Amino acid sequence: MIKHKLILIILIIQIISVGLFTSAIASNSENDIKAAGAKVRISSEDANNIYAAGARVTIEGKAKENVWVAGALVDIDSETDGDLYAAGSQVSVKGKIIGKARIAAADIKINAQVGEVLNAVAASIEISGNAKLPDNSSLAAALIKFDGTANGSLNLYADEIVFSGQASGPVLIEGHKIQLDESALIEGSLTIRSSEEAIISPNAKITGKLTQLGLEDSKFFKDYENDSDSGRFLLLLSASIFLLGLMLIVFARSFVEQSISLFRTHPGQSILWGLVVFVSIPIFATVAMIILIGIPIGVSTLLLLPFLLVLGITIATLGISDWILNKSSEPKKTVQRLLLLAAGVITLVIVGFVPLIGGLLIWLALLFGLGAASVTLVKSFE
Repeated sequence: MIKHKLILIILIIQIISVGLFTSAIASNSENDIKAAGAKVRISSEDANNIYAAGARVTIEGKAKENVWVAGALVDIDSETDGDLYAAGSQVSVKGKIIGKARIAAADIKINAQVGEVLNAVAASIEISGNAKLPDNSSLAAALIKFDGTANGSLNLYADEIVFSGQASGPVLIEGHKIQLDESALIEGSLTIRSSEEAIISPNAKITGKLTQLGLEDSKFFKDYENDSDSGRFLLLLSASIFLLGLMLIVFARSFVEQSISLFRTHPGQSILWGLVVFVSIPIFATVAMIILIGIPIGVSTLLLLPFLLVLGITIATLGISDWILNKSSEPKKTVQRLLLLAAGVITLVIVGFVPLIGGLLIWLALLFGLGAASVTLVKSFE
């Protein structure tokens, strides 16, 4: 179940990230704030929209319209009259969101007031006691700890759920382990679907109808248990490409631009060196391990191979999107380069689902990108 939740997180992170960069490019308002970098801190009182991406992102103050954020560590303590879209590894949200909130991360902590709709997906979600959620709130995770207040319908989906907050109902809780603590208050109907018997404290208050069913009737759990292996692989691969591409653009911009240039101007050289690197690394590792003294070197080399393959397909994604969408070959700003990356990831996913030839095309792209990246790395040490 945890694996299925992580796949869903990856998909939503991609959607939010693509939306971030697309919206940032399309926006021309002088009152918008756009920032990208290793460490981004935005403090605003009159911005229309806020767009931010980076390793660590902090948003404070107010926004008249929407806030879009993507990063590894995201800390939001702001008030916005519009919507919030946030994606990252760890996301913390405080303040007041008048509109909708869409959040995807590995770890989410919410201590905010949300006005219209809340959708959150993570490995772990914590709703604090001061949080106030709107009608139509849905949370999905491996672990959910709910101690806030939901003013309307609430849907919770997780492997393990601990509910100690309040909700006006109706409330739907689906999971394997479900616990309602003594402070739980549900002023409406409660439907529980679980594989194990729910633990409900005698002091928990449920004013409406309580219905307990098995998890076999859960449409939510069935949908993700029926996902194909190829679909999961493509989502995991595309998310890895996007996150690695984001880090390369922010931290190694010169390497990215040189690799893209080589990819476009010397495709023959790129694919040749890609094939050489792909074949030679396993051979070198095998020979090193045959020579007993080289076992640590051989193992380390094999461990390096997966990273190089992801690096190769990431450079290929950047190169292909630049070749298709940047006909003039002009240098792009950071946000524009991130938009091209997002477009390339979408193209990769679409191509990957093409029957018969999809896998072959991705394989060829990997060799092109691996070669361009390898040559660029070698030149950087000259």
